Amino acid sequence: MTTVKDLALIEYEAWRIIELGRQMPEKIVPQYPTWTLRDLVIHVAGVHGRTADICETLPTERVAIPPVPDEADPFDWAAMQLARMLTGLADADPHARVWTFVADRSPDFWRRRMVIETGVHRWDAQLAATEPEPLFDRVARYGLDEFDQLYLPRLGDVPTLELRATDLGRTWRYGDGDPAATVEGPASDLFLSLMSRPGAALPRAWEEAVDKLASPADR
Repeated sequence: MTTVKDLALIEYEAWRIIELGRQMPEKIVPQYPTWTLRDLVIHVAGVHGRTADICETLPTERVAIPPVPDEADPFDWAAMQLARMLTGLADADPHARVWTFVADRSPDFWRRRMVIETGVHRWDAQLAATEPEPLFDRVARYGLDEFDQLYLPRLGDVPTLELRATDLGRTWRYGDGDPAATVEGPASDLFLSLMSRPGAALPRAWEEAVDKLASPADR
């Protein structure tokens, strides 16, 4: 049931990005000032295409993000990559070992990662067009669960931080020992702040560290 809900959420968020891109392709994305909504759609589609490739071929080495073909309509291409990926995630062998960014080498990593990736970029797309809606609980929860594996090792020497999601009744601690600071708020605000987006107020050392993670460059 988790997989079905995850895939439905990915599809819903992705179509919101594609539709905003079609409506306002030249609109600048505030999170990435050198990008338009067309560029954001292409980025998300490339990530979806790579995930589809991983699910289809089960590689154990790094896989590159595919470029949009020169002759392709980027929005049609994005829809194709989304459809491929949803099928691939649904059909992938859950016991397979594939290349990922973390210790978890299962295709399930990519399902959760795409929930996060697509949800956060939906927020980016909405920010370009209107007032963005909060992240869905599932997006924020998966992101907060993943953060210590994927991003914390890249932050350098930061004090231990505790985050308390007041709407989910859950706490996350990043680092060893007692926390130097505790931040409370909705899960969406907490995760957005970790992704260097407007959200909860982090300690200064953490704000400076996560700002370095703000680039959407291929990981």
